[in-house]
Amino acid sequence: MTMWTVMLFEPQAAKKVLQELINVMMNQSLHKTSASTKDNPRILSLAAARTISKILLQSSCPRDAEAIFPRLFLALLFQVSFTTELTPEEVLSFWTGHQQGLIAPIRSVVQAMTVLLCRMGLESHMLAIKAQGGWDMLLSAQTHLMGVRIVAREMMKTPRSLRSTIFRHLAELLYVENPSWEMVAMVFFVESLLPPFRLGLALPELTAGASAAPLQLPLRVFQMVGCIGLSEELDCALAIFPTYLQSQCLGMPTLVLRAILRLTERPDTARKTLVLLPYVMERLQADDSDGSAVALSVLDNMLQLPAGKKPSLIAPALADKLQPLFDNHLDTVREQSIHLFQSVMWLVVGAEKKKMKKKVWSSLLPLLLHLHDQNKSVAKASQEALCSAGLFLKWRQLVHMAATGQAWRISECLLAKKRSRAMAYLHQSLHYLHSSQEPLRWEAVRFIGEP
Repeated sequence: MTMWTVMLFEPQAAKKVLQELINVMMNQSLHKTSASTKDNPRILSLAAARTISKILLQSSCPRDAEAIFPRLFLALLFQVSFTTELTPEEVLSFWTGHQQGLIAPIRSVVQAMTVLLCRMGLESHMLAIKAQGGWDMLLSAQTHLMGVRIVAREMMKTPRSLRSTIFRHLAELLYVENPSWEMVAMVFFVESLLPPFRLGLALPELTAGASAAPLQLPLRVFQMVGCIGLSEELDCALAIFPTYLQSQCLGMPTLVLRAILRLTERPDTARKTLVLLPYVMERLQADDSDGSAVALSVLDNMLQLPAGKKPSLIAPALADKLQPLFDNHLDTVREQSIHLFQSVMWLVVGAEKKKMKKKVWSSLLPLLLHLHDQNKSVAKASQEALCSAGLFLKWRQLVHMAATGQAWRISECLLAKKRSRAMAYLHQSLHYLHSSQEPLRWEAVRFIGEP
């Protein structure tokens, strides 16, 4: 500490030293090197965090810590997350002189965060986080993200200038796309955005930090910076979200979808989310039923917004993505996808109607079979969708049969109405022979046996 004290109280050196320690903390290698290697970035990161912890505990902590507070606070928060993932060998190679156990490095960083808040005059916020169990939650990998949410919500109650700086730095970090911190940064970012939503925060010129290479930001971001009407928190989020909707990080797309869902539910933000509609549609094809359920809710909200001809143009493509979800293992996804398909078929106008008719014809057999779905809500949704399909196709007999629950008659009439679809119906029926639901398998067998 003597060495650090001398450097930190040298006016020309203090800020530079703190920034360098932050850079070491943020330089968490994606490649785990041997724990015995002195230059292991993961161990160096832990050492830098420990050094900052000691510095902050000094009674004469330098003012430069306050000057770079947002960067320092977030770096410590990311370090807590990073430390929960360290191997025992990595911890022991650094923590050899202490007896507190493997939790000690994490507690050390959390303590540094609490001390830093007090140094900034934010003791009430520190205590509020403590009262909600936020600091304790940060210590466990299982509850860590819940702790991050609590910390973020309390930090958004700080003065506006500080909130704005934190938001800008989070945006800066998320443009870099680093798996070491992106989940924690996105959780904090989302909580910074909602609730409550605050307009009017100008997006600054973003930089990557003292020792990092300049960021290569999308052209749209540079355009936003210079445009008064597009330089708000929402526009910043809309520029970031498409990248993270395509992320391979477990849980990331669903996290972003939940944030978008909240935006679509607010009158002051809903319309602008329409730029994300194509990206949300793509999530329907992902192998993630929970994410699909959220994406369906988002799309349902988006399609109720006035958007000119756009819904009509995307409706046929969306119908294609919805039909596979009729057979999802989650009851809610099956029900939501069928309801949304029913709505989508009425969005088309003009030339798009011809395309949609093909989609509706291909949906009839799956909807017919799902009249026997074990989940009553799904069965009811299928019945309603069949009625709508009959109206859309101007097939009054289908409307009547669906409304009165005459499934056996619909089965008989499908082939009689359109023989050219016989092979298509056969292929669809064969798929249902492998259904996890026994009633659907039996109905598929019965349909194949129809004369």
